[in-house]
Amino acid sequence: MPNATTLAKTSVVQLIKESPEIAKRLPPTVDVDRWKMQVATAIQKNPDLLECSKESLFLAIYQAAEVDISLSSTLQLGFLIPYKNVVQFQISYRGLMQKAYESGCVKAFFAEVVYANDKFERQYAPKRNLFHAPADGDRGEAIGAYAICEFKDGTIDCEYMTAEQIGRRRNHSRAPESMLWTTFWEEAWKKTAIRLLAKRLPLSNPGMEALAEVIERDAQADAEPEPSGKIELEPDSMLLSPKPETRQGDNARVFFEVGEKLTVVSGHTLHIKDDLPKLGAKWDSDARVWRMAAARTDELLAVCQEKQIPAVEVGAKG
Repeated sequence: MPNATTLAKTSVVQLIKESPEIAKRLPPTVDVDRWKMQVATAIQKNPDLLECSKESLFLAIYQAAEVDISLSSTLQLGFLIPYKNVVQFQISYRGLMQKAYESGCVKAFFAEVVYANDKFERQYAPKRNLFHAPADGDRGEAIGAYAICEFKDGTIDCEYMTAEQIGRRRNHSRAPESMLWTTFWEEAWKKTAIRLLAKRLPLSNPGMEALAEVIERDAQADAEPEPSGKIELEPDSMLLSPKPETRQGDNARVFFEVGEKLTVVSGHTLHIKDDLPKLGAKWDSDARVWRMAAARTDELLAVCQEKQIPAVEVGAKG
């Protein structure tokens, strides 16, 4: 008798194969059936994806389709990453290079890590230029990373970032202790330099616009606690199902603890998640609570009253 994991795999894979929405997001030149099979294989190889919400899984798949990045584990252009019950699409360093060459404007586009014993020189005026010769043997500690883009007309643009600058980006990352930043940190350093360079790339044709969009999406996904965006489904989508009715009086309670300067908000905040940022509240992804100025607590209570959601004050002891 098949176990629950096997049944879940079968159900999700079947949804992917039958979903017409994926085809709508892929370019007309892509073999849709082959692309779907690559996605199904990626899910079968990573059972942790099945522990995440189905909606976030399909949102990540749609994001990969919209930027035309294969999820084949062999090509390694992009990945589906499970994180705190949510799936995120993450393009790889190789995927960024692929999109650069697809633009038709780029002759060479790459990034490298610089080590202390390398011979490295950089020039910013009168024009940007880099010289890098890796040291033989011990290269020392990593001191920075750079990205270079050479266009077909011969012009070159480049960007260098120190280890300290990259470290600050990592500290603001959604998952600073993820496998990308720890095990494959060289790729994370290269991608960080590429993101900074991308801010200056000319949007001279649809290919360059697509490259800039892919890089910006990758940066936003890395910086946010949860994936942004909304899945737009067809009325007859297989993902839509009736939602059970809930009794707000029993389940939708919001808890708040008023401190000297901050008020901590927790509980069933789903129904007021759009109102909380308007009150200056910020989401703490580690503690899974909202934090806002204590002086605006009355505004929070007014919102809860308007939405008919009970608000319960708790003390330091809960």
